[in-house]
Amino acid sequence: MSYARGLIFDIKHFSLHDGPGIRTTIFFKGCPLKCKWCHSPESQSYDKEIIFNEQLCIGCGSCVETCQTEAHLTPGRISHNLCRLCLKCVEECYSGALEAVGYVATVELVLVEIEKDSLLYETSNGGVTISGGEPVSQPEFLMQLLTALKKKLIHTALDTCGYTNWGIMKKIAPKVDLFLYDLKHMDPRIHTRLTGHSNRQILSNLEKLDELGASLRIRVPLIPGINDSISNLRRMTKFLCGLKNLEGVDLLPYHKIGVPKYSALGRDYSLNYLKVYDIQQLVEIRSIFKNQGLPVMLVGVD
Repeated sequence: MSYARGLIFDIKHFSLHDGPGIRTTIFFKGCPLKCKWCHSPESQSYDKEIIFNEQLCIGCGSCVETCQTEAHLTPGRISHNLCRLCLKCVEECYSGALEAVGYVATVELVLVEIEKDSLLYETSNGGVTISGGEPVSQPEFLMQLLTALKKKLIHTALDTCGYTNWGIMKKIAPKVDLFLYDLKHMDPRIHTRLTGHSNRQILSNLEKLDELGASLRIRVPLIPGINDSISNLRRMTKFLCGLKNLEGVDLLPYHKIGVPKYSALGRDYSLNYLKVYDIQQLVEIRSIFKNQGLPVMLVGVD
């Protein structure tokens, strides 16, 4: 059997918030949605990228001297339109201010990293979570990795936005022990404005997974003034109450940890005006779900 290759951008060991127990989280690169609040903008593109960490730059000019396309006219400043991603500037950057994001990996390479944590899975009832970006955007690589994990009797969780055709989702469903399924907004028009795509396929796939008997844990990113209106949350709880295999709901409060990444990638962040929630606001939002009898938790708060 020839193993497929996939584009990933990180492997996180000792993960505690990506499913039950202690886990290894594999981050696939590339996502069909472009959520305005995304805290991992480096996960969105299906290509390798270069991040510029300005605070590390010593102004030596090695990147300017190395670049053959004049994408670097001053140290560290990249014209992404001219950059061919040869990554020679990253190799020559003495201070580490330039960093490559994304690398091609085989299933075998990923399994080597996973094996390092195998004892932790046994003692904590943990396992492996495949996240992103969006893993189902690389279906062959995802399927081979899930198959290998099931052969090793490792618990699998898939963190997904759910935006794919049903044929792909149905094929991988038997290999997934737990779906961590994103739910961002209930209105398809608003969802399109916020993410670039409607939620119709997302909701349809979720209902079909539920009919198959898949274990589901819903993850709701709470974005102030964006998707936390009473009307949207009530529509959401009504929908969730109709699921038969719902294990729980994770509320993920907005934070600003990922904001500096936008400028490091040469992008603008359009939601700089947002403020983080205070604890009372989060408790009130959680009560909307609890009052409907839904098992809900505030991630990073509870």
